Amino acid sequence: MAWVAASVVLSVGLALTAGAAVWQQRGALAEARSQQQRQAERLQDDVTTRLTLPVYGLKGARGAMAALDHRFDGPAFDAYVAARDLGREFPGVRGFGFIERVARTDLPAFEAAHQRQGRPEFRVHGSGSDDPLYVVTQVTPFSRNLAAWGIDTGAHPVRRQAIEQAVDTGDAVLSAPVQLIQDPLKGPGLLLFVPAYREGLDPGTPADRRQALMGVFYAPLVVNDMLRDLAGPAAPLLDFKLCARMPDGSQHALMAVQSGRMLPLDEAASFSLAEAATFDERRFSVAGREFLLVTALTPEAARRLLGLSGMTLEIGGALLSFLLALTVYLLAAGRSRAERLARDMTADLSRLAMVASHTTNAVFITDTDRRITWVNPGFSRITGYTGEEAIGRRPSELLHSERTNADTVHGMREAMAVGLGCKSELLNRRKDGEDYWVDVEVQPLIDPRGLLTGFMVIESDITARKALQAQAEEARESLQDLYDNAPCAYYSLDAEGRFLQINAVGLAWFGCSAAEAIGRLKSTEFLSQEGQAVFAEAFPRFKQQGHIAGLEFDVVSRQGVRRRVSLSATAVYGADGEFLRSRSVMFDISETHRIRQQLHQLTLDQEAMLQSDLVGILKLHDRRIVWRNPAVERMFGHAEGELLGAPVRVLYADDTSYATLGALAYPQLKAGGRFRTQLQMRRKDGALIWVDLSGVELPGAAGGRDAESLWMMVDITQSKAHEARMERAALHDALTGLPNRLLLADRLRQAIAAAERNGLVFSLAYLDLNGFKQVNDSQGHDAGDEVLKAVAARLQAGLRASDTVARLGGDEFVVLLNPQQPAPDADLVLNRLLDALGEPIVLSNGTTVGVGSSLGLAHFPADGRTPDALMRRADEAMFANKRAARGLRNRA
Repeated sequence: MAWVAASVVLSVGLALTAGAAVWQQRGALAEARSQQQRQAERLQDDVTTRLTLPVYGLKGARGAMAALDHRFDGPAFDAYVAARDLGREFPGVRGFGFIERVARTDLPAFEAAHQRQGRPEFRVHGSGSDDPLYVVTQVTPFSRNLAAWGIDTGAHPVRRQAIEQAVDTGDAVLSAPVQLIQDPLKGPGLLLFVPAYREGLDPGTPADRRQALMGVFYAPLVVNDMLRDLAGPAAPLLDFKLCARMPDGSQHALMAVQSGRMLPLDEAASFSLAEAATFDERRFSVAGREFLLVTALTPEAARRLLGLSGMTLEIGGALLSFLLALTVYLLAAGRSRAERLARDMTADLSRLAMVASHTTNAVFITDTDRRITWVNPGFSRITGYTGEEAIGRRPSELLHSERTNADTVHGMREAMAVGLGCKSELLNRRKDGEDYWVDVEVQPLIDPRGLLTGFMVIESDITARKALQAQAEEARESLQDLYDNAPCAYYSLDAEGRFLQINAVGLAWFGCSAAEAIGRLKSTEFLSQEGQAVFAEAFPRFKQQGHIAGLEFDVVSRQGVRRRVSLSATAVYGADGEFLRSRSVMFDISETHRIRQQLHQLTLDQEAMLQSDLVGILKLHDRRIVWRNPAVERMFGHAEGELLGAPVRVLYADDTSYATLGALAYPQLKAGGRFRTQLQMRRKDGALIWVDLSGVELPGAAGGRDAESLWMMVDITQSKAHEARMERAALHDALTGLPNRLLLADRLRQAIAAAERNGLVFSLAYLDLNGFKQVNDSQGHDAGDEVLKAVAARLQAGLRASDTVARLGGDEFVVLLNPQQPAPDADLVLNRLLDALGEPIVLSNGTTVGVGSSLGLAHFPADGRTPDALMRRADEAMFANKRAARGLRNRA
């Protein structure tokens, strides 16, 4: 029987050992996968952070544009980008730029407008066939983004889709991978777009957003630079591949790492982990773009974590099984001796049972096989099982709960297996199904001969104590979480200013760990020079008074990150009144401080603008002047204060212009719009001046007749006069005052369009003077100029006001007879002109000279339907007549 029992125990032990080895192998695999998941989550968080950081920079630019009321010109944009320190704040970002939407029909005017703003080399290039265009008008740093300046970003379908998605949603959007023209290595890149709307507000719906769009801020992201050191701690553990989803649903590889080495792009595209035993993939989205992260344990990590996980357990289990079999054999052989010893122990157990029966704890005795042989009444009160139900069964069969800690039970069994006592806390289950906590103490029972006869187990119910401990721990964790993750820095300083305690937010602001700071560093080590001076003055006073609030200064982290903070603190004193520590709370007010400074600057700018000597400003109430700046009085010649309370009619040229502007402007202002026009207005001395006038209704106005409006006026009289002079110089001959070749071409095109539209005909004559060279040679060029002026005057006098005579240059003239129906008698008109030109010309020096003319005639549409065809036909006819010495009356 001893040999049979030993064989059975050995077989069962080996079977359990094999099962335990399998269980441990599975546990090792689960732990390996857990480490893989943690590293994959870190990679995902790192990618998300790196792709999200530039969003704050672009939104900052959008906020700056709104704060400056959209006066965000090139210098202001460059200054903003320079202040952000792209290389440090946004690794991988090539720069920040601004995109404007422009209709294809407006493209020439759009280019001209930007060229007039001091950028004559600006050109739109790379445009596609879609309309409208999305043109890059600002990009900084300029030198390394020059190729992108003026490009139509919407010409590329991937870029266009991302831009329009950002405009319609109002959110930041990442494009699918593209090849950046700014990247000399031609690696993969992403474009981040953030839309900007009028008034700096999101209109709400896609249609309203497209209508209110001011432009789109964007940043080109070079993936290789942005993700260069992404692998980091994950490289020894993971092989991984990062892809971005393309518009067609395919995945574009951005990077891949194999055994700690980043693969080239051509290898990364074909790199696959699908066959790996620990293959895992996760999808996540950043700024509207989906990314795929595929991971697997490296072969070395898989061998290290999984290869030898079960060997130790198999060897130890086999050895333990052999020992247990040997023990069973020895126990079986000594059974008779144990029975004799049991009888000897009966008296002692009876006395022990008497003591145990009167305790409130649960007490029971088991044999060496851990089967219950005796229980006290306390056992029945706590567990709900009677002695009859418990005797002969193991405690685990009665009291086990699925929540019972398996490791604790295993440790107790290991101790009992070698005859040792133990003590631990365990979760059991009563007969009624309710779980309860007990403090368990197990003591081995040894007979006088030193042999193990069983175990005595004493259990104390500690359920109430455990519940209180859990509540206290939960409260402690909640308070610690609130302390560490509050949106402000909490810390305590001793009398020397050293940190005694600091939360996670404060450590992040200072850029150090708790071990580095507590008891070692002073808060002044993280203050700017200004902050140190403020602290040196305030800290002694704080220790005496016990409180301080609203103290502002700058803190600088070890990494150089500066932020503006507001500090409030109270002091903790000892029993003798000595200062023990501070309770300090610090709020980040960087954004508030920046906005406050901007508002102050805006106030100064507004004051400077209102007192401008160049721009006149009026505030009107019911079209009466209730405020004006000095520039208005100087512009219109009034004395200081003379215009206050006066009707604005005194500035208009007449009643008609006053009434017309009121009818046009005020409905538009009441609808929330702006009105702008150019008109002539009258100075006090009666002189008329040209004024560029713009107005807007003031916020808070009632919208009725009593609404207030603000008007800005700029005197453009000189520019108007200059514009008229320049226009005349560009379109007229400087000597004769006749239209030149440019104006003739325009009127000829108009004549052709009118004739085709109304079914009319017209004639075009080409004239060349005969004898003009002799006058120039004999009388000089001044005499030649007098002859050309006289010829021009005679040609103008012989034509109707609707006809055109132009000088092409030298002694060549062209006469355009206005289209009419029926066909005009061109010969009659032109013969009259030839007769006039044949009359002698008396020069200023009294000399009389004479010139003739050769003339060629072309008719529309008989001789051509284009300006070039008609001019060529008239020129050919003129030369033919000149060679044949024919005029109109005798021409062939």
